[in-house]
Amino acid sequence: MTLSISLNPEFTFIRSDADLQRYVERWRSLDNIFIDTEFMRSNTFYPKPALIQVAAGGDYFLIDPLTIKDPEPFAELLIDPSVVKVMHACSEDMELFHTYLGVLPTPLFDTQIGASFLGYGLSVGYKNLVATLFDIDLPKGEQRSNWLRRPLTEQQLAYAVTDVTFLVEIYHSQMAQLNEAGRLAWVLEECANTVSSLNFDAPGKLAYQRVKNGFKLTPDELIVMQALAEWREQEARAKDIPRGFLLKDDQMIELAQLQPQSITGFLEISELSRRIRADGDKVLAIIERAMSSTIEIDPVTGPLPPAAKSLVKKLQAKVSKIASEHDVAPQLLMNRKTLVKVIHNVINEGTISLPVELSSWKKVLLGDAILTLLEQHKESLQP
Repeated sequence: MTLSISLNPEFTFIRSDADLQRYVERWRSLDNIFIDTEFMRSNTFYPKPALIQVAAGGDYFLIDPLTIKDPEPFAELLIDPSVVKVMHACSEDMELFHTYLGVLPTPLFDTQIGASFLGYGLSVGYKNLVATLFDIDLPKGEQRSNWLRRPLTEQQLAYAVTDVTFLVEIYHSQMAQLNEAGRLAWVLEECANTVSSLNFDAPGKLAYQRVKNGFKLTPDELIVMQALAEWREQEARAKDIPRGFLLKDDQMIELAQLQPQSITGFLEISELSRRIRADGDKVLAIIERAMSSTIEIDPVTGPLPPAAKSLVKKLQAKVSKIASEHDVAPQLLMNRKTLVKVIHNVINEGTISLPVELSSWKKVLLGDAILTLLEQHKESLQP
C-alpha cells in the first residue's frame, strides 16, 4: 500500500477544557474520527485513563485526561450518530470510555473486524497489520510504560501518535476493498453488534457465571458460590481493586465446597490474601446465609457430553466449508463457544434454533446447514 502520511507527524496536545471544547466543535462536522487510548490497570478494577489519541480532518491530537476537568463535550462526540468512530481492536477502549465517560462510542468501525473480512485472520493486531500493509515495524518499547506519569516522554508521545496515524490509511483502504467485495454491510453489522453486546454493568447476581469450573459444583454449593461471587463483585468495584485481590476463582470454588463454619476452617483455604483474611467473619456470614437459602439459580454450563463430540466436529467441518467458500475465517462465522451454546440448547431445552445474537449475514450463510445437522442428530443428544 502506498503510504501518504508522515512517519513523525506533528500533533496538538489538548490539556484544557476550552481547547477540548473548541476542537470537538470542529470534529462534529467531520464524517469520521480515529481514536485510540492509553490507560493503566495493573492494580485496579477500573481502567485509569491516561491519554486519548485522535486523528481528525488530517490532523493529530493527544487529549490529556489528567488535566481535562470537563470531558463531557468529547463524550457527546462519541455518541454523535453523524460521526463514525474508527478504532482497532476496541474492546478495552470501550470499557475505558464506559468507565471514564459513561458512553460507548457509536457508530463504530473496528479495523480489526474489517481486516478479518479481507483475509488477515480473525484477530490481527495493529502492529502486525501495519507491518503487513506498510512494511513498517512499529516499536513496542513504550507499550507497557507508565502512561500516568507526567510529563510524558518524547518517546511515549511519538508512540501514541502512531496508533492513529496509520489507522486513517487502514480505514480508507478497507472501506474501498469491502465495498468492492460487497461485504461492507457485514462488517458494519459486526461492529454494531460489538457495541450492543457489551455489558460492563452486568448485575452482580450473575457474576458466578464467569467463575471458572463452576459447573463442577452441586446445586447447594453453587448457591454458596453465587453469593460469594456477588459479594466479590460489589467489593471489587467499591474498592476499585481486581477481583482476584479479594478471592481467586479457585478459592471461591473451594469455599463453596468446604463451606467452613469457623475462622479456623476459613483460614485453611489455600493462599488467602491478607485483605480477605481480614474479612473472614464477613465471608463466613455470607456462606452461612447462602447455606440456608432456598433461592433457585440457573446452573453453570459445563462441558458437552461425549455423545455431542461427534456433532461438534461435524458442525465445525460444515462451518469451515462455508467459511472457505466465502473466504472468511471459520471462527468469525461461528466460533466453538457459539456452537457449544447451540448444542446445549438442544440438550437442555430440546429446542433447535440459532442464537438470537447471531448476525443476520451469518444466519443467511449458515442457518439452513446448521439447523439441518442439529435436526439430524437431535435424538442422539437426548438423555
